[in-house]
Amino acid sequence: MSSYSYEYGGNLYLNITNRCMMACPYCIKNKWAGKFRGNSLKLDKEPTVQEVIDSMGDITKYKEIIFCGYGDSLIRLPEVIEISKWIKQQGKRVRINTAGLANRYHNKNILPQLKDLVDVISISLNGTNPKEHNEINRPMFKEESFDEIIKFAKEAKNYIPVVVITAVELPGLDVSKVAQIAKQTGVSFRVRPYLDEYESN
Repeated sequence: MSSYSYEYGGNLYLNITNRCMMACPYCIKNKWAGKFRGNSLKLDKEPTVQEVIDSMGDITKYKEIIFCGYGDSLIRLPEVIEISKWIKQQGKRVRINTAGLANRYHNKNILPQLKDLVDVISISLNGTNPKEHNEINRPMFKEESFDEIIKFAKEAKNYIPVVVITAVELPGLDVSKVAQIAKQTGVSFRVRPYLDEYESN
């Protein structure tokens, strides 16, 4: 059975879509056959708002509720907004992990709609220039994507308290250069481990 929500590291993660703006060859979604730490994240259908809320159970024990499955949750913006409203009513923190292309995808600035609903937005930037980023991640918007992500990160600072650019320790990627880009953008930076071998817990 597919998981609409799953626990990991003291947090609860929400898996609301398998659609993404990227087609990263290194994505564990493909390598791990839709599984993650013993959970099946391959969706037969995208869940409704109520199905996601029902899957969460008692959320008081979690530090954060994080939109992060095998897809980019901001593709389903109306659902993210409704679910986040419910989470905030329970007094919990909301984080979104994203590819940073939601404004380009929706052809508008979606960030004002996340104000007061999202506490942290974590934006993946695996590349140090448009060409490298396009080659590594195969984004929907090709070489435009790199500048779009940086623009999104800068704009996010106006609406979301904590904005983080992350980079995966991929072979050949100079994460120190991505850290420099994050600094120039005025946001935090975090390195994420390169996951390869499947781990069930």
